[in-house]
Amino acid sequence: MLRDYIYDTKFQIYIIDKSIDILNYVDIISFDDNKIIIECPNYNLIIKGIDLTISKMLERELLIKGNIEYIEFR
Repeated sequence: MLRDYIYDTKFQIYIIDKSIDILNYVDIISFDDNKIIIECPNYNLIIKGIDLTISKMLERELLIKGNIEYIEFR
């Protein structure tokens, strides 16, 4: 199970309560406390809300917290 997590490279997103966990993203294009744009392998992920923060940032994982109002894949 740990091996699967370590070698998994597909894009994944988990929405839990007031947080979004993003795995295997490419880059953070822009962010402020109302809008975050994440480059993903095949599209951009746009997250809008209030008091958005990036509470965890690793090489392949982001955890975004706040009052999430809108998510768009573009």
